[in-house]
Amino acid sequence: MKPLKTLLFTIAVFVLIAGVMLVTPEDGVKVGEFNFHMPTFKEMFTTEKIEYTNISEIIEQQFDIDSITELVTDEEIPEEEKIDTASYHHLVASIHKIEMDSSGRKNLARFFQKLRTNKTNRIMHYGDSQLEGDRITAHFRNKLQVKFGGTGPGLRPAVQPYDFIFSAVQTNSDNWARYPIYRNRDSLVLHNKYGVMGAFSRFAPLRYDTIRFEPTELYEAELSISKSNISFRKTREYKKMRLFYGNSKSRVQMQLFVNDSLIFADSLLANTDYAVSSCVLPDTTNNVTLKFSGYDSPDIYGIELVDTIGVTVDNIALRGSSGTIFTQMDFEHSTKMYEDLKPGLFILQFGGNVMPYMKEQRQIENYARWFGNQIKRLRRSCPEAAFIVVGPSDMSTKVKDKYVTYELLPVVVEALKEQSIKNGAAYWDMYQAMGGYNSMPSWVNAEPELARPDYVHFSTRGSKLISNMFYNAFILEYNNFLNRAE
Repeated sequence: MKPLKTLLFTIAVFVLIAGVMLVTPEDGVKVGEFNFHMPTFKEMFTTEKIEYTNISEIIEQQFDIDSITELVTDEEIPEEEKIDTASYHHLVASIHKIEMDSSGRKNLARFFQKLRTNKTNRIMHYGDSQLEGDRITAHFRNKLQVKFGGTGPGLRPAVQPYDFIFSAVQTNSDNWARYPIYRNRDSLVLHNKYGVMGAFSRFAPLRYDTIRFEPTELYEAELSISKSNISFRKTREYKKMRLFYGNSKSRVQMQLFVNDSLIFADSLLANTDYAVSSCVLPDTTNNVTLKFSGYDSPDIYGIELVDTIGVTVDNIALRGSSGTIFTQMDFEHSTKMYEDLKPGLFILQFGGNVMPYMKEQRQIENYARWFGNQIKRLRRSCPEAAFIVVGPSDMSTKVKDKYVTYELLPVVVEALKEQSIKNGAAYWDMYQAMGGYNSMPSWVNAEPELARPDYVHFSTRGSKLISNMFYNAFILEYNNFLNRAE
């Protein structure tokens, strides 16, 4: 090709590309699942970079609040362990505080009083996939059990929906099925009696009241829960077991084994929507096996493995949930289970799953209002309980070749905070605690990594860090309560 033709061809290509750049919207053109982008002229000729939040100070300021004291004159504290008042206040100042109004503080004080004086206390930690595998909850639970007593992982589903569970190892026979009320709800379930974990499990097929029950086939199943060698020590000890169940067409025989020895047997009730089977376990139990046999299966709403004293913290991870399931569940049915569990505090950690779908202010206001209704519903079941809402973390979406915070995420955070406080709950702003706008990429790129490369979920190390940040904020409020009570 002659030089002139080559030049003309090159110019034509550049003109064509420039034309496409001019007519292509800045946010791209959606073609099916693919979003077609072209760089703008500004992007072509500038080296502008997106700034990510520097989180080094957040990491450096981490500490164990239980290891510091303001009582610098206490004769019993070794001299080398004393912390001067200035250092104490500097450390406390680095804590991202829990926010609340007078109503929220009064409700939280009621729980702190129970924590101070009661032998048993329960915290139910609900959340989305950030909690999967007992992440975040496990560290928080361990710190509380070390401080206030208690053992065991708390309430667990009969079928674990996640591949990895930090605090226990669970195996099931292959005939179990799980039925959640959220996301992919089974249309064959004709009721809303799912239990307080938002899902029940069965080992026999679903049966309907409109079809006459015929006890023709015997079903057998088992499940085992045992200690995890990577879990916290206190999580590995079980002193009491409770099975929450209902909706079986016939009695089902249950046997509980510890180290292959039969410890307890029960005939589970038929034709009742809710019942509980419980037993005290031998000392230092760290594994249980439940065997079932019957012509039907009950809906199993949860299995509790706890201490008879101290603090219980349940990890209830609802992958894909926006936290609006509570008003969907049968009120009377779930209230029965809450009355048996007696939670003194709910921690509700939601908001992340709505982010990809939020496009305008009205949607955000509707979601926040629906979320406020969840607190109202739970308070009807548990009028003495306190509430802490943990807002969503920073989350990044890919814009062309860069990861940036979802545009409306700060608006969602503020709307959730407003509705939570309005409804008597306290609010911990995880988004701001981890650094705020464009902080998630810094967590992903930290060495070692603190968040996964999906730019949404914390890594194991990051989960522990954020859990410690929340624990410090929680215990700071508890210490403030003690100071006011004196």
